[in-house]
Amino acid sequence: MTNRTVPHAFLKWCGGKGRMIGHIIPRMPEKINTYYEPFLGGGAIFFELARQKRFDRAVIGECNDELINIYKMIQEDVEGLILELKTGDYEYNKPNYLRIRAINTNTLSDVGRAARFMYLNKTAFNGLHRVNKKGQFNVPFGKYTNPVICDEINLRAVSDILMNVQVCKSDFEQIINDAKEGDVVYFDPPYMPVSKTSKFTSYTVDGFTEADQRRLAACFDKLVSKNICTVLSNSYTPLIMELYGKYKPTELMGARVVGGPASYRKPSAEIVCSAGLKL
Repeated sequence: MTNRTVPHAFLKWCGGKGRMIGHIIPRMPEKINTYYEPFLGGGAIFFELARQKRFDRAVIGECNDELINIYKMIQEDVEGLILELKTGDYEYNKPNYLRIRAINTNTLSDVGRAARFMYLNKTAFNGLHRVNKKGQFNVPFGKYTNPVICDEINLRAVSDILMNVQVCKSDFEQIINDAKEGDVVYFDPPYMPVSKTSKFTSYTVDGFTEADQRRLAACFDKLVSKNICTVLSNSYTPLIMELYGKYKPTELMGARVVGGPASYRKPSAEIVCSAGLKL
C-alpha cells in the first residue's frame, strides 16, 4: 500500500464496534482466506483486520444504498470525492445543513451523493443515520466545534485498502453465499430492540424485522455446519438468546451512543458469540 497513514473508519456510526474490537477479533483465526462482513456500517472490525493484514481478500456490503455508494466512491474515485468536499458547498452551519439534507439524491451524481452522505454524517446530531418511510434522511442538525468533514489523508488510505475488496449492495445471505472453510464471516446486524421504546426508527426504509433476525440465525447455523468461522454481535434479549444460546455467547455491557434523554443512554447488555472453527 502507498498510504501515508493507517486507515481507520471514516464515518461516525451508531453501534460502531471500535470499543468491542478486543472481544470480537480474538475469536477469528490469525490467517483468513476471505473475510465477509455483510452489515458493514462504519467498518471498525474490517479496518482493524486490514491493519493487521489478517485476510487475503474481503467481501463487504450493506443493504443501505447511500452507505455502499460512499464506500464505492472512495474505492473508485477518492480524488473526485475530495475535490467535491472542498468546493465550498459543504460549510458547517445549520442553514447549509438543512439545505443539503433537503436535496433529492436522485438529482446528484454518485460523487455528489457520497459527499452529501459524508457531510450529513459529520454534522448530524450524534452522527445518526435515520430515514423516514419515504427514505428521506431526517436527523436534526448537530452542534460541534469545527468538525472534520474531509479527512483527505485518511480517505486516500481507505481507498488503498479498498482496492482489492469487493463492495456489495445486497442482502446478507447473498453477500456470504460463497463463503467456505478457511473464510471468516462477521455479522453485526441492526440490534434486536431491548424494549418497544428502544428502537430509534429506521436505518433503512424496510428496517430489520424479527423475521430477519430468525433468517440470520438460520444462516449462522448453516455456516457453522460448514466449519466456517462465524462471529456475531447483537443485543441481549430473550429472542437472541433463544437463537444463539447454544453457542454460549459472552455477555457484555455496551454504552449506547444514540442521543436522547440520559436514561436512554444507560449501558445495555450485548452478546458476542462465535462458532464453526476450532482456533
